[in-house]
Amino acid sequence: MSVSEIKCPHCGEWTMWQDNVDDRCINCGGFLDSRRFSREVEKKINKDLKQEDDYFAIKPTDGSFIRIFKTFFNSLRWTAYYVQLVFFGIITLLMFLLSVFAA
Repeated sequence: MSVSEIKCPHCGEWTMWQDNVDDRCINCGGFLDSRRFSREVEKKINKDLKQEDDYFAIKPTDGSFIRIFKTFFNSLRWTAYYVQLVFFGIITLLMFLLSVFAA
């Protein structure tokens, strides 16, 4: 991990920077790369929301067998969902083509 100096975007003073997301200025305490920090926080929130959207939510207290079980059934659920979408898309296309060629 390399340490370098950059100018703080908030106070304009030089400060030490280790290229971490949560690095702060030693003078004013502001984030040195606030946009990057915001993006990382947003990614974490979106990841947590996606995990909560699963049918079987995986909790930190679940054992390894339960985690595998829940992951398998969550992926099975999403696979069935997409197979249904493709099936209904094909049926809709066939009905459209039959109605166009029948006329």
